[in-house]
Amino acid sequence: MIEIFYIIAQILFILAIAYFPIILFENNVYFNSLKFNLLDKLSINLIFFMNLLFLTSILNINTYNILYIYFFIIILFFILNFKNFNFNKFKINYFLITLLIFIFLISIDIADQIFFSWDTKTNWFFKTLNFFQNQDIKNLKEFNNFDYPHLGSFIWSFFWQFPFESYEYLGRIFYVFLYVLSIFSISNCLKLEIYEKIIFSILLIFITYNYKLFSGLQDVVIFSVILLFSRFSFIIFQKSYKINNTLIILIMLGVFNVLCWIKNEGIFYGLFLLISLAITYSFSKRDKILILFGSITILSLRLFLFNYYNTELNPGYFEMEKTLEFDLILIFYKLKTITFYSFIYLTQNPIYFLTIPLLIFIVFKYPIKNITKFVLYFLFLNIVFIYFTYALKMTEVELLIKASMSRVIFQTSGIYFLAIVIYINNYAKFFNFVKK
Repeated sequence: MIEIFYIIAQILFILAIAYFPIILFENNVYFNSLKFNLLDKLSINLIFFMNLLFLTSILNINTYNILYIYFFIIILFFILNFKNFNFNKFKINYFLITLLIFIFLISIDIADQIFFSWDTKTNWFFKTLNFFQNQDIKNLKEFNNFDYPHLGSFIWSFFWQFPFESYEYLGRIFYVFLYVLSIFSISNCLKLEIYEKIIFSILLIFITYNYKLFSGLQDVVIFSVILLFSRFSFIIFQKSYKINNTLIILIMLGVFNVLCWIKNEGIFYGLFLLISLAITYSFSKRDKILILFGSITILSLRLFLFNYYNTELNPGYFEMEKTLEFDLILIFYKLKTITFYSFIYLTQNPIYFLTIPLLIFIVFKYPIKNITKFVLYFLFLNIVFIYFTYALKMTEVELLIKASMSRVIFQTSGIYFLAIVIYINNYAKFFNFVKK
């Protein structure tokens, strides 16, 4: 019973962090003009907070101080904006309630099935334990794979430490919160009734949930953050929204920075997302400069920190010399193996099994819109990345693929939910036209 209390309290603690501070500005003219819904605001706050934790980790700031300052600022802003709140307009948000119910149910499952995957036992948990014991980034050199990014582990340790500092799995409830929020957020792209969006969200959870994803692996964080990027990309493509591009771009750059520090491949995913968006959306020259400058700054910080801590990529990852020898037989073998297993794992993943055929149908059935081009560009870049990644790696490529490809494919699968969104919205538009 005590564990259920801890789980509920942990969810409410994360909700409190996710609910502020942007909600305090909802009566501000600048923010109100953006017309973000509640889930969008929660997403923005979590992106902001993850970046705040990143700065905390690299500056070696005591997490207690960060938490106290964060809540002090929230209380201060609440007092300053208290007169702008209209409590009479309070309404029950069934979307949010359903979201919290599923976070609770998945959290119960995590508490019931406590085991770590191989990657977690070998890498991620020790990084988390390092931060939980108030050690800094420099101390990570004592563990395996120092070149693995640390942000996911730092977040895990933070929510393990706060508010109770008790059960380890409480830290992983943040992953659950982020995962469920991202799925409900992409459902908000649908032009349907709220109960239909809830049903759609539940279906997405059923086809994507697997306890192993929450056993300390970072792939679900990559999946969720990319899904949030997809949601904000949808917003920017919708002409009906009043959009301040600068804020949206800053949110997306915040996502890019998070991706860079969750896993190494996150750097490429972030670049692919930004490149695909920049090609397909007509940004102003000023906006393009902001995206370019922001991306260079994030990448430069990554390089600076790796150099500062004398971090080098594990030379075992790649065998460049053998690859560049242009052994045609070896290259053909690798390409054949990658193609075969790509097909196997894509068909085994229900997301791709549903979305890729639907995306092909949309291309031939409807006029290709910019948002469809955005998904197609990312798909192309992602396929090229998979081939290059495994082609440049160890000669035992088949062994490596069997160990990792299913997770690599899952990481970026969320963006292809946009294919379902595009199809349903086109169908809903046609259905409404017929009814009229």
